[in-house]
Formats: sequence, C-alpha cells, structure tokens
Amino acid sequence: MQISTSLFYNNASSRLSKMGERASELQTQIATGKKIIKPSDDPAGAQQLAELDRRDADAAVYGNNMTLASSLLDQADGVLKQINAQLTRATELATQATTGTQTDASRKIIATELKSIVGSLVSLANSKNVRGQPLFGTAAGGAAVTDNKDGTFTFPTDAPVSEVPIADGQTVQATESAKTIFDLGGGDDTLTLLSRMAATLNAGGDVSAAMGTSLDSLSQAVNQVADVTASIGARNARVDLQQQLLTTANTDRADLRGKLEQVDVTDAIVQLQQMMTALSASQASFTKLSQLSLFDYLK
Repeated sequence: MQISTSLFYNNASSRLSKMGERASELQTQIATGKKIIKPSDDPAGAQQLAELDRRDADAAVYGNNMTLASSLLDQADGVLKQINAQLTRATELATQATTGTQTDASRKIIATELKSIVGSLVSLANSKNVRGQPLFGTAAGGAAVTDNKDGTFTFPTDAPVSEVPIADGQTVQATESAKTIFDLGGGDDTLTLLSRMAATLNAGGDVSAAMGTSLDSLSQAVNQVADVTASIGARNARVDLQQQLLTTANTDRADLRGKLEQVDVTDAIVQLQQMMTALSASQASFTKLSQLSLFDYLK
C-alpha cells in the first residue's frame, strides 16, 4: 500500500508539475509574443532563427557600407561635374587664345586664368570625403595629387582606391583615383597640359600650332572626365539596385521570422484558459483523493 500511495503522489505531482509548466510557458508566450522561448521548445526553428540573426547582422553591415558607398559616389559625381566645368572654361580660353585678334598681353591674361583653373582642379582633386580623407586619393589616405610648383604634378601609384563590400562576394569601388581622372596617356596629364598651355601663352609669339595641339589633348581630357563620370554613375546605379535587393531580402526574412517566432496570442490565451481550468480541476481532485483513507477505498 505504501508503494501505491507513493506512486499516486508521484504521478499526481508529475502531472500537476507538467500542467503548471505548460501554463507558465503559455503565459510567457502571451507576454513576449514569441512561441520559441528557449531552443529546446523547437530546436529546428531555433536553428533557423539563429541563421536569420546572422543574416540580419550581415545585412546591417552591408547596408551601412552601401550608404557610405552611395555617399562617396554622389560626392565624386558632384566634384567631377565641377572639374568638367573648369575644363570647359579652359577649352573656351584656349580657343580664344588661338584667334588672330589676341595680343601677347591678352594671352598673358588668359594664361593667368588657366593657372587659376589648374589650382582649382588640384583643390577639387584633393577634396575631402565624409571620412576626412582625399576623395580621389588612395586607400591609404594619401593626397590625390601634389603640385610640384614647376608645372608638373605627382599622382600616387602605391595603392589602388579601396573597394567597399556591398554583398557576399561583391564589392564596389566607391570613388576614383585622380590619376585615372587626369591621365592622358604617354606620361602626360591634364594638369601638366594646362600648365604647359599657360607657359606657352606667357612666352608670347605665334602660339597657333602649339595651342592647336593642346586643344586636341584638352578635348581628350574632357572626354576622360566624361568617361569617369559615366563609370561613377554606373556604380551608383549598381549600389541602388543592391540596396533594393537588400530591402526585399530584409522584408522576406522578417516575414519568415514572424512565422517561426511569433505566437498566435488569441490561440495561446484560449489554450491557457483551458490549461488553467484543467489544472484547477486536477488540483481539486488531487486534494480530495489525497484525503481518502484505506477504509474509504475499501467501501
């Protein structure tokens, strides 16, 4: 009889304990709105949620990177437009200088403005980005271009422009090097070309042949800036597309997370009410049965 009594209490205690745990679990689900409170509640679902967490973390990093890349590309595009405006003005001045109505004195005035344009271009090339580094400089943060003060200019070649990761296995070059913007090939560059043109005009005399050749090179310089601007625009469009894909992926993951994690509160409340009713009835039954003696059983 002792064994039967012990078994009765153990079974009743186990049953009531499980019902209490289930009621507590339902209360927690209702309070948190989540049906997976601990991994053991749903191991497979918990594993999926862990993977979603990892992807969310990666997406946050890529999202920040794309915001940075888009900002740098927008800034580069704006500065390139200013560079183009300066080169357009230089072309106008060079064209004026070749006309027969110009005198040595007037050509010197044009030369002075060309030198001013060179200074503006150097300043634009060394524009600082949102991180406080030269926009068209190297990944190491070096200056984009150095004026040697002798009509020549130095462009760093020790390191390329840095790439920004925007997705798994995908990067984008968020700006361009000044060397690429101003390089004319054959060891010549736009800034040196303009300085040479100014020196020619200052020297006086017949400048028609020299300025004619320089105008051809200047046209090439304008085209080079246009090509770089187009490349910047294409990269910006790529970042925009990737941002749209990221937004869609984030929404899809949020939907999946909701299906895996969110509890049906109404259903959980109904289950809790049912469980509490059953628990209350079981507790009442246990109380009555535990008060019965052996003689009560034998009646």
